Amino acid sequence: MSLDKCVTKKDFIRHIANRVIVESSGKIPVNVIEELKSKMAKAEDKFKFSIYGGNPLKLVDFFSSEEWADIVEYARNINVEWLLEAILKKLIEEYKDGCLEVASKASEAMKTLGLKKTEIIEEVSLESIIKRLKFYGLKFEVKRENGAEYIEIEEPLIKIKLKVSEGKISYTICKEGKASTLDAILALTQRIREI
Repeated sequence: MSLDKCVTKKDFIRHIANRVIVESSGKIPVNVIEELKSKMAKAEDKFKFSIYGGNPLKLVDFFSSEEWADIVEYARNINVEWLLEAILKKLIEEYKDGCLEVASKASEAMKTLGLKKTEIIEEVSLESIIKRLKFYGLKFEVKRENGAEYIEIEEPLIKIKLKVSEGKISYTICKEGKASTLDAILALTQRIREI
């Protein structure tokens, strides 16, 4: 396929990657989202694969590059390979008819992610939670109540209490705020119940 045979109206970053990332935003920290977007924007600047003044076929080069390998390594280190898989699946779906070479390369890239379809069993302990909280840069305290340790995370207007028991994490989330009516508070309570 020649360079002028890649026909698509969907830009990789703006219409595919960013949308998948936004849909997943509640599952990953904001700093991770920003870092992934930054890495992809730098790659777009280098490889010129945007449909706006570039050539989407250059995504083939991107998926074979050190920049892509760096993004994959970053995702592996923070356990969000599933996000890259979702982005690649969406890319394949959108490009399979008008840009088969990119769709094929994205399929190869997905295979190299090394995603396992088996269940991942994560160690759930106070120590593993502390390690993850430090990684995400959250402020917390380890406290003791009735002879058992728990973690307390305090963010503006929110307090989260985490306990580990029998391999499961139990949590309590308290939100502080002000409302002008009781109905507003009851509506908020209903939304919290739905979580």
